[in-house]
Amino acid sequence: MATIIPNLSTAIIAGLSTTTIAGLTTEDWAAFSSAQIAALTTIQVSVIGTAAVPALSSAHMQAFETADLRALNTATLRALSSDQLEALTSNQIGALTTGQVAALTTTQISQLNSDDLNALGTQQFAALTSAQAVALTTDQIPTLES
Repeated sequence: MATIIPNLSTAIIAGLSTTTIAGLTTEDWAAFSSAQIAALTTIQVSVIGTAAVPALSSAHMQAFETADLRALNTATLRALSSDQLEALTSNQIGALTTGQVAALTTTQISQLNSDDLNALGTQQFAALTSAQAVALTTDQIPTLES
């Protein structure tokens, strides 16, 4: 399917079933354009599994709408690499649910920049686990105090 994905319109992409989306291979995901990623519906995004994560580029990550990111399951979110997490905008980070924030690894938490931290709300900070709080770096702490 990877060879035909670049030829699919965004309307066709948006119409793919969740079964089809869930069955895509890493090679298939790598073939998506940013416009095609942006065309995915929230329901489609909710079935993206961890196997897809290695194929998602920085441009792919930036193409996700904030509502779509909220639909990512926590296992998929935890599988994001440092580069993928860094590619997310502060608005995207700020849109994560409290459950998603609580699911981030300590490494992921330690890599959030000050703009990302500023985008988080009180409830999201309250959702941090003690291990995540300990993972905050000395450079991140002043951001929390402002």
